[in-house]
Amino acid sequence: MGCNNERLPGVKENARALNVESAFRRVGFVLLLSIIVAALMGLFSGGYMSSATTMNPTHSLKVEYERFGRLQNEFRVKISPQSLAADNYVFSIGGAFSERFQPGSVWPQPDRMFSQGQTLYLVYHNIADKRDFSVRVYVTPSMPGRAVNMVKVNDEPEARFWQFIFP
Repeated sequence: MGCNNERLPGVKENARALNVESAFRRVGFVLLLSIIVAALMGLFSGGYMSSATTMNPTHSLKVEYERFGRLQNEFRVKISPQSLAADNYVFSIGGAFSERFQPGSVWPQPDRMFSQGQTLYLVYHNIADKRDFSVRVYVTPSMPGRAVNMVKVNDEPEARFWQFIFP
């Protein structure tokens, strides 16, 4: 009676099938754990691996953005001129931006906003008295895949950055 090797009537065990099932459970557990860790680190949206910053070659423009995002989920792009002495700022956002992203709110509101070709322009006047001026553009991805975007301020060199949007 207390023997572990007793077999139940009508049950035929296959040792190979049980070993395969056990291996799949271990692999599945590791895969699930890997996905959870990647999500917590920001591989699929905001987080440590996703938050990124880039600057243009002259370090006159800084762009903070999410490297990874999800389709139809809004995120923020923060554009900050660095030590530029100008009364007016003209920000231009281009590259794949106009075809892959839908712009939402812009803060602070620009004095003028228009698009020309594949580039969106944000114009701000009388900025000389404002310290640490930054523009926040909230965008919603409209297409999945990798997108290379470009941001410029006035006649400074452009800052390029890439983003990957998951479906």
